Amino acid sequence: MRYLIGVGNYCARDDSVGLRVVEHVVEHGLERGFRAIDLSGNALNLLNFLEEETEHILIVDSARMGRRPGDYEFFKPEDVETKKELSGLTTHEGDLLKILGLARELRYPIPPITFMGIEPQDTSQELGLSGALNARLPEYAAAAVARCLG
Repeated sequence: MRYLIGVGNYCARDDSVGLRVVEHVVEHGLERGFRAIDLSGNALNLLNFLEEETEHILIVDSARMGRRPGDYEFFKPEDVETKKELSGLTTHEGDLLKILGLARELRYPIPPITFMGIEPQDTSQELGLSGALNARLPEYAAAAVARCLG
């Protein structure tokens, strides 16, 4: 099985872009050969998809990469390092790199994983994407679907 997993926070504008990509894929019937999953509630649930049968996981999330708002990039977990300052690993503070590290320690099978990071413009505590990201949502969904299928 292949998964397109969106993470983020609906209440922090562009931090919700991964979740919005999953919504777009589902609403437009683009799930073909993979499952689109919303992990807004708890990033630790990523562990449920780390199985021997999992062929690939694409995780879509906002990522501060020093690029123009709305630009995106694909990368592997080993290509980046977290800069999040967290008090620990809780359901309210998801750091996917730390979750993957925990999974390795617990001997979960780690399938090939790719991140699609999208540079946010606004992560203030409000609902909805910024105009810059909202205008490109179909583009992000198409790129994510193509990566899941290829």
